[in-house]
Amino acid sequence: MDKRDGCGHSSVAVISFLTGTIIGAGIALLVAPKTGKETREMLKNYGDELKEKAADFPECAKEQTEEVIERGKQLIENGHDMISRGTKMVSHGKEYLDEKKQALNSAIDAGKEAMQQEKEKLAATLGDD
Repeated sequence: MDKRDGCGHSSVAVISFLTGTIIGAGIALLVAPKTGKETREMLKNYGDELKEKAADFPECAKEQTEEVIERGKQLIENGHDMISRGTKMVSHGKEYLDEKKQALNSAIDAGKEAMQQEKEKLAATLGDD
């Protein structure tokens, strides 16, 4: 930012604070046990609230605040997408492990059955002597 446009260091500090607040609130909302609709509504309310508070900023700070809000919303949405993809990956991983567990159990059962048959053959052979 350039001081010639009327925005000084205090505006930068306020915008930085707002950015941190948005990102922190977004992360808190993403990990909170809320439905997607409730989360989106809360995010919208945070954005609206920040826009109202930004009314006292110089014009350049207002524009920057709106940009920060939009970037924060996008970051939160990206985080939500990542969590969704991670949940799907965990689900697929669990399915994969369940399939492998079933295959291993089948192999163990087949091994036990083969061992029992060999044991019976050996007993029969020893009984014939």
